[in-house]
Amino acid sequence: MRTDMKRMGTKGQRAALMGALLAVVLGGTGCGEECVDTFDCRDKGAAPAGQSWACVEQKCTQVVVDIEEDDAGTNTDAGTETDAGTETDGGTGTDAGTDGGTVACAPLPREQVLGTLQLQAGFSVAESADLSTEVVAVVSTPGPTYSLFALRETATGRDVFALGTWPDVKLGDAAIDTVLAPADRANPTATFPSYYLAHDGTRLLAGYTKSGFPAPGSVAVVEPAGRDTTTYLNAPDNYSAVGATDLFFINGGGVDTVTGDLGVYALVTSSKPYSAVKVVDFPAQVGASGLSAIAANGIAVFGYSEADTYVNTAYAVSSTKLDAAMTSRTPVVLVNEPKVDVGSNFTAVAGFGNGVAVARGTFSGVTDVSRFSLTPGLGGGQPLSVGTREAVLDTTDACTAVDLLSSLGADLLVGVKDVNGRRLVRIRQGQ
Repeated sequence: MRTDMKRMGTKGQRAALMGALLAVVLGGTGCGEECVDTFDCRDKGAAPAGQSWACVEQKCTQVVVDIEEDDAGTNTDAGTETDAGTETDGGTGTDAGTDGGTVACAPLPREQVLGTLQLQAGFSVAESADLSTEVVAVVSTPGPTYSLFALRETATGRDVFALGTWPDVKLGDAAIDTVLAPADRANPTATFPSYYLAHDGTRLLAGYTKSGFPAPGSVAVVEPAGRDTTTYLNAPDNYSAVGATDLFFINGGGVDTVTGDLGVYALVTSSKPYSAVKVVDFPAQVGASGLSAIAANGIAVFGYSEADTYVNTAYAVSSTKLDAAMTSRTPVVLVNEPKVDVGSNFTAVAGFGNGVAVARGTFSGVTDVSRFSLTPGLGGGQPLSVGTREAVLDTTDACTAVDLLSSLGADLLVGVKDVNGRRLVRIRQGQ
């Protein structure tokens, strides 16, 4: 069965999230002396899970990669050097070799912002900013001045915080409000955060689930102006959500009083009380609810995990069809829309200009971040089109991880974590 974060405990969720977004290890070959450094081993093929190729005594050798985190979501090494001689990285993973064969990340050549990730042609890096390890989701206002907000998870809290104005990112001193409904605040460890934060131009939305099948859940509609204005709504199986102007699309089993089979439900927030309607139907047999994003041109991408395999899949839906579904209350049949041919499983998706970026891979490792363009159909009712895959970031080893995707206007925000700490990196289309 799928390693579904919303049905796991706190430690299991954290491990699944980070495991899902860690780089897949690639290897290599050389000639004569087999290698001088790790990069000479890049053609050796994929090493087993939890291992990487390293150049040891001029031979390409599989060694253990130690990047395990503790229950609090931070590394237990605390930036100290252990008795075994393992030099650590201050809470982001082991960065130096041990006599037992742990991969030596510290000596690797790395770029200050991207670490060992490889930026692909057609994209460029703009600013970057440090990011707290407790932040599990980030969302931005529309701009041109980008105010950021964060979903922060701790052992006792699931809270929404201000995160400053890009690129001056700083976690606020106090939460705007908690995501937990009043009935669940006494036992926060029984709740599993859904790792998303959405913005409708005015309000924020975040959610969580609890144990059960279907999973009971709730979403909080938070007014950034402050507490006492948050609205808590029933939302079973909520797994992801995205916002448009005065509107949220929630991928799950319903919202407020409108519930049913898994699909996408619209929550209209232009006036109170909010109103809800189902706008997208999933197939009758699916594994679970899935991922969601909206491109800058309004085209949405919604998905679910397949029955039995729990592999994520996604389709693109035009804003015109979503508007019609809200008016007619007749949901769009998702599988009748253009499919996004990701070419593999994927674990995260975010709008990236007139398209979306996906973190391809599985819950045991991500191979790359790639982009798919989304183009509206021409006049006469022609369907929209989905472009072919464009690689944005490729992984080369297990020493730099991608653990978050979000949007900043037409650009992409990527959460990057390695020996240099955790940070948000802004990536643009074009050189």
